Amino acid sequence: MYQAFVHSETQFREHRVLDLEVLGNVVGVDMRHYFTYLSDFPGLLALPGTYVKEWVREFYASVWIAPDHSYIHYALAGIDYRVIAQRAREVFGLNAYATRIHQLCYGNFESPRRPHDGALPPTDFVAPCFCQPFGESSSRTVGDLTRPARILDFVMRKTLLPRPGYRDGFTRIQQWLIAHLIAQRLFHLWDLIVSEIEDTVAEGFRGRRQVPYAHGITLLILCARPEPLLAHLQRELTDADTMFPHYDPRQMLRAHHDLRAPPPPPAPCGRVSPPSPRATHSSGVVLETE
Repeated sequence: MYQAFVHSETQFREHRVLDLEVLGNVVGVDMRHYFTYLSDFPGLLALPGTYVKEWVREFYASVWIAPDHSYIHYALAGIDYRVIAQRAREVFGLNAYATRIHQLCYGNFESPRRPHDGALPPTDFVAPCFCQPFGESSSRTVGDLTRPARILDFVMRKTLLPRPGYRDGFTRIQQWLIAHLIAQRLFHLWDLIVSEIEDTVAEGFRGRRQVPYAHGITLLILCARPEPLLAHLQRELTDADTMFPHYDPRQMLRAHHDLRAPPPPPAPCGRVSPPSPRATHSSGVVLETE
């Protein structure tokens, strides 16, 4: 099973490298405050997109995650590695926070946790994400989201919480994540990533299953190891030609015209009455003519 997966053609879930300045320029509104309140978030989203396919496949074929997420264990080139959570956070520059998104959504559900399972966020917490009026029985679809929340959802589908296909779906775990970003609530980024890896492994790798975070896993393998890379691993890294591109918000706007920035209000038109001669004389202003 291990060798079969390592040598398989398992696909990698598409990610994008995010430039917050480009995002704001394209959508016409500064979105940075939804990310920078988590001081470690922008750096995570801007990680280099390069990944080594062989490393990622071997990682997923061997990874075991401690039930409390205190460490992960994996094998590479016949050598076992154990990376504690603190070291992993150091590699990515992440902080530890008490709030864990998957715990809020799924409670004590065991992996694999299904996207449409779990608890709905409370109405008052998620309400700022949706167009008003919004209440207990209101619809919670992507089309009901405010413009900032929709943009965040599209971005998260290509970065932190990659979700291929079903663009109109807005699952419960997505609701929890977007609500935290809109409210600018702190949450544990590394735990979210580990939880997604955990669910991917528990689902198995049948059919066309895709594995996430290939570039992040490559960076973790490269930086968390205590010794230099073996010669053949260094060659694989040097020869790697697989890379996730930068996120292009223009594609989102081309597909969803209603997300485009509203045009600026028109300039006032019509003839402006000139000041009265008395006002001109008393103020000492000399009028210029074109």
